Amino acid sequence: MISRIAAALVLVSLTAAADDSEALLERIEAYLDSITSLESRFVQTNQDMTHLSGSFQLKRPHFLRFAYDDPPTLIIARGERLVFRDGETGEITEGSVDGTPAEFLLRPQVRFGDDVRVADMRRDSGLVAVTLESADEPGTGSISLILAEDPLALEQWLVRDPQGVVTRITLVSPRFGVELDNSLFEIDSGP
Repeated sequence: MISRIAAALVLVSLTAAADDSEALLERIEAYLDSITSLESRFVQTNQDMTHLSGSFQLKRPHFLRFAYDDPPTLIIARGERLVFRDGETGEITEGSVDGTPAEFLLRPQVRFGDDVRVADMRRDSGLVAVTLESADEPGTGSISLILAEDPLALEQWLVRDPQGVVTRITLVSPRFGVELDNSLFEIDSGP
């Protein structure tokens, strides 16, 4: 009898935790959808613990810009196009946003499920980390969004590439809802 009661209590506890997690994921979706623009300094921490810094701009749903300080490298996403200008060589490489972490951030509507799978969600010390990966191609890497939980605020993200290399981007003094001109997302605008 006692073991049935204990099992029932565990089941109720697990159900409540699942409901709480689902509600939190819905809050995070709504929060990310509410971000129209974002401007911030950032610090990038690479797998080998080296650091790079620069400025970051996001204008949802189609524009993203990383301008690294040294060397003055530029990454711009505009619609489905991704452009990289190497700061040392000046060489420009173009590709598609599809399959990159930028794809998720640039969607008109942020939704978990369908082609974006929540691989993990953890809560600790007022932070929540949600790891997302492609449901169609789960081995292609992931992005973990790290947010303050109350109130929700995006603070950083970790990108894990298909080889398992992790890059952390930490936002420094982010400003949300700022005016960003579309010309900022042209490769000719410079770093």
